[in-house]
Amino acid sequence: MKKSWHPIFPISLWILVGGGWLSGCSLLAPKVYKPISPKIEQLAIDTMMTQKAQQLFYQQEPRIEPKKTFHKLCRKASHNTEKTILLGCFISDGYEGSIIIQSVTDPRLDGMMEMVAAHEMLHAAYQQLSNEERSQLASKLKRAAKRVKDEHLLAVLKEYESGDQDLYVNELHSHLGTSLGDLGDPELEEYYRQYFRDRKQVVAFSDRSRRVLAKIESQVDQLEPELNSLEINLKAEKDYIQRAEDDLKTYYRDLERMKTNLTRLKQQAEASLSRGDDSLVNDFEQARSRFNSEVGEFNGQIQQLQDRIQQFNQQYDAYSQKVNFYNELAATNRSILSSIKLAPSEKVKPVAP
Repeated sequence: MKKSWHPIFPISLWILVGGGWLSGCSLLAPKVYKPISPKIEQLAIDTMMTQKAQQLFYQQEPRIEPKKTFHKLCRKASHNTEKTILLGCFISDGYEGSIIIQSVTDPRLDGMMEMVAAHEMLHAAYQQLSNEERSQLASKLKRAAKRVKDEHLLAVLKEYESGDQDLYVNELHSHLGTSLGDLGDPELEEYYRQYFRDRKQVVAFSDRSRRVLAKIESQVDQLEPELNSLEINLKAEKDYIQRAEDDLKTYYRDLERMKTNLTRLKQQAEASLSRGDDSLVNDFEQARSRFNSEVGEFNGQIQQLQDRIQQFNQQYDAYSQKVNFYNELAATNRSILSSIKLAPSEKVKPVAP
């Protein structure tokens, strides 16, 4: 329902001393809303809100709350229109509203509070639109939504699209106004100019705040299959090396037997030669030649295995570095998310409507 406000103006009677006449009714100027804190005022300034938007924003008495308090307050509102509470909520009874913004202190998420402030202000703006105005915007916003490329935003909007259509348009109104750089519609761009002197500045905040998480998630997504593939290859190579080592151990034992037999044949040849019989000398020379050839082959296989082991160790070192990088990315992601999301121990119990 469109909010209508009809203030009752008090009538002031002015008596001019010595003049003996009464003045007419004095008219009061429209109420001017002030920011409740310098931080709130800075959010309005940084997001390039127009005077109209600033007044609308301040009228909702926006405040910044720490993580746990924010989640408690936003989850208490059974009439809150947001399906997914992340960093801001607009709570309204249809007439009066309030905006709550979660405090974000991690410097890697610079721009997120600004984007949230603009997003929630647009929810307050949508509440004041008439049904006719909402209807006129709906088709334009739905066309503009087809220009969205960001996968995360697409997933969020798709979830809303399957539900209540006015809620869907409401979310399009806030999400597209703060996150979509090119709306593809001059009239829609003109519409948002009543709220932002430079909407691209708001989109820049949105892009900056999402870029950090998107980059980390992209790197993690790319690394995970790569690590899985490396792990499979390393395991196969390790199994090959293990089999090669087992084969070489068997080969070595065969060489030891050949060496023992060769020593025995040498002794027999020498004994026969001392008696003037050189028939075993040729057998010994042939056996020694075969033994030396086998030793050469064995040493060649040992060298090949050592080369493969060296390559394996290099590959394993590269794999370990990627694993460490992956774990660092995961830790960074957890660190960022933990600054804005509740840990299991901090979960706020749902409040029944």
